[in-house]
This record gives sequence, structure tokens and C-alpha cells, in this order.
Amino acid sequence: MVGLSGGAHLYAAGLPPAQEIVRDMSTMPTAAPTSADACLSIVHSLMCHRQGGESEGFSKRAIESLVKKLKEKRDELDSLITAITTNGAHPSKCVTIQRTLDGRLQVAGRKGFPHVIYARIWRWPDLHKNELKHVKYCQFAFDLKCDSVCVNPYHYERVVSPGIGSMDIDGNEIGTIQHHPSMGGYGGMAMHQQVPEPPQMGSM
Repeated sequence: MVGLSGGAHLYAAGLPPAQEIVRDMSTMPTAAPTSADACLSIVHSLMCHRQGGESEGFSKRAIESLVKKLKEKRDELDSLITAITTNGAHPSKCVTIQRTLDGRLQVAGRKGFPHVIYARIWRWPDLHKNELKHVKYCQFAFDLKCDSVCVNPYHYERVVSPGIGSMDIDGNEIGTIQHHPSMGGYGGMAMHQQVPEPPQMGSM
């Protein structure tokens, strides 16, 4: 009887850790593939994170093409998987493909700039080609004209075209800050908004 009661205590004491393990397993990126997995598994996982801006067929062809090109560059493929499956929550390296002669990539009979194609698939479904600028730590950004082009969608920021409205310009600055959530972005955002206001008030 003592053994049973002792066992009961053991089971009771073991319940909270067991619950935590289940909770941790649900949040851990263990379901995310690695570069060692089959291309189909990687493509399937990355397809789950697309934003719906492109058709399923086009997105699948574009992602398959990218994964196959990165299969020999395991570290870059892992960087892509990490960036996409965590929504850019962790810093990631450049993910590069060879630059073509005209700078465009052909997928399923369509041509487009590679960094725009993948940013549209995974981040901004309504993105226009002139709305991207690279972050300062991206070494192979499209605009740098290197032989290789970085297509990591989290190495680019969206820039709203001028003339749409002042609210869109403010939104652009917020978009610039959101890549560094741990660096006091809200304080920086407040400064961005306050600096241009005095000249505007003075001009009126």
C-alpha cells in the first residue's frame, strides 16, 4: 500500500512536467525539415507558409526550383527553412541563387525578379517589384549586382511608393523597425514620427 501511495505521488508529481513536454513539443520547430530531408518534404513544409499571393501551382514550382538549387548548399537551405518556418523570428544568412543575364527568373512560363517572387510567396502577396529594399546586413542583395542574388525574404523590407499618403510613409518606417523587435523598436518609431512634425507645423 505504501508503494502504491508512493507511486501515486510519483505519477502526480510527474504530471506537470509531462504537460510541459507536450506543450514544448507543440511549439518546438521539430516538425520543420532540415537540408538533409528529401526535397518533397522541404517543399511541402515551405508551402504551408505561403501567403496566397500566387497560385498554388506557381508557388510549388517556384519553391521546388529554389530547393533543388540549394540542395548543394546545405547551410543556405537550412537558413531558408529557419527563416520561413519561424516567420523571420531568428536571424538568418543570405540564401543565394545564380544571377541570370537579365536578372530575372523564369518559373512556370513567367519571368520575374527572384527576390520579388519569393517575397511575394512568403511575405507580401500584393508586393510590387519596386517596393523592396535590402537590409544592411544582406551581402548578396539584388541591388548590389553580385553574381549571386539573395532571395531570403527576411533580408528585404517593403517600401511603400511615395505619393500614396502620409500614413503609408509612417507605415513604411514601422516596417523598417519591425525587423529588430528586440531593439526597442517602439521608441525608435516614436522618434521617427516626431522628427518630421515640427517642420511641418512651422511651415503652416
